[in-house]
Amino acid sequence: MSKLFNNLILNIYSKFSSIKNTRYVRCFVLIKEEFEPGRSNLQSKEEEKIYNDLEQSKDNLVKILHEYPVIKELKETIFMVVKDLNDLKFTVDINNGDIKLSIGWHIHKKHTLILPLYKHNIEHLKEITSKGELSLDDIYRFVRVLFIPFLKGLYQADYSNLPKDKSYMQLDNFIHVEVVPEHNIEVEGFPGPARATVVNVDGQWLVFEGFQGNPDIKYSMNIKQALEFAYLLKVKILQHAKDTDIIHLMPVINKYNDLKKAVQIYERKWHSIEELD
Repeated sequence: MSKLFNNLILNIYSKFSSIKNTRYVRCFVLIKEEFEPGRSNLQSKEEEKIYNDLEQSKDNLVKILHEYPVIKELKETIFMVVKDLNDLKFTVDINNGDIKLSIGWHIHKKHTLILPLYKHNIEHLKEITSKGELSLDDIYRFVRVLFIPFLKGLYQADYSNLPKDKSYMQLDNFIHVEVVPEHNIEVEGFPGPARATVVNVDGQWLVFEGFQGNPDIKYSMNIKQALEFAYLLKVKILQHAKDTDIIHLMPVINKYNDLKKAVQIYERKWHSIEELD
């Protein structure tokens, strides 16, 4: 009954928002992709080394992340690919604070993001996590590597369980977003700062590295704000939306909207071509 009530309230809210909407994206079209699982075995000493580095990094991370209770709320299935090692693929499952690594992509599972890496990224991961703690600079390195894959996973997710008209989510079709580190940090293989252009074309969300054009809106956040954004969106809203009544979900949505306003640094004066006439 609560699920029916939840859907009813969402549909009513969606229709109400649609009536007065002249700006925000209404329709999300899921981009369907087909994936190859890749090999299920290692074929060289170099591949074995990378696998062992990942296993060690995983164990290091589990020890570190146990100090952060919110991590136990994460539920992710990551498709990882090592670009400079013959596109060697791994599946990383994160659930209840535990991390499991396996060779190949488990394409029967619903992945939450696709993460392209290079050998040196994995070597650096092992080095960083071996210290037993993470500084804000270390966390930014993670953010920089995960930034574009995270945004793609977020915007290109399956939202078919929500009302068809998504204008109530108040998402512009041309967005700039960035995460600013405390210090000037360069991450090998990922040049420049964590910046992205997010656009909606014919209902499809596309995410590009760096800033392009003059967006409707621009968000700039520090590392702590970025982590809070990720937590609110991925855990408190998306993961819990199916099982939580809208009444209990609204405080979280309001907190997310407040944070979004706090990190907004620019808004274009016009939002459609008609406004220029």
